[in-house]
Amino acid sequence: MKRPGAPTLVAIAAAALPLISVHVAWLLSLHYQLIPACNPYWEGCTSISGACRQEPVIFWFRFTMQPYGWLLIAFWAFAAVWCAHIHPAARIRRWALLGCGAVGAVFYTLYATYLGESGEIPSLLRRYGINLYFSMTVLAQMLLISVAASARVLGARMRQGFVTILALLLLLGLASLPLQFMDITEAEQDAWLNVLEWWYALLMVALYPLTALAFERTGFRLHSVWQPR
Repeated sequence: MKRPGAPTLVAIAAAALPLISVHVAWLLSLHYQLIPACNPYWEGCTSISGACRQEPVIFWFRFTMQPYGWLLIAFWAFAAVWCAHIHPAARIRRWALLGCGAVGAVFYTLYATYLGESGEIPSLLRRYGINLYFSMTVLAQMLLISVAASARVLGARMRQGFVTILALLLLLGLASLPLQFMDITEAEQDAWLNVLEWWYALLMVALYPLTALAFERTGFRLHSVWQPR
């Protein structure tokens, strides 16, 4: 059996690290009674930040997630090289996804560094960090999906998988808009937004193992050479 290449392992780690880190943080916060005891995916009792930002849980979150930005930069570098191999004509899109992905990774590190810190400046840096992480990373993911879906070297099922993730990202991204017109309390609205946040973050992470599978299907390895077209 062929061993997975370095790009595949990086893609798998890009999914596994946040899943483990955030859910362990949530369980620790439950253990220390820092958050309400409920399932945030269904009841929205806490946001992802709320499950991770209080002591002593924040120390675990920072230890595991501050290096995540570097891992994401490595993933997007591999993804850009892979796009050059499977779809040489998509030069603008592969450079754009590399740039957006790298910017999102840097701002995620900023967010993880200042999460749990008090003060106006840390609050501002957190807000910009998480907003730019989500927006830039999702844009990079959409560009990656666009290249993967139009590449002829991938099978129909693989391309369908990428398109399905894109459709669900768009659907969940728009799902919060009707909330402002619904006759619900502010607490109920926050709960719905928390639910959407947990599912949206989970869906973002789902792209990485699918990309890992695509790396393996196309035989992508570390020694692959990027030759700009």
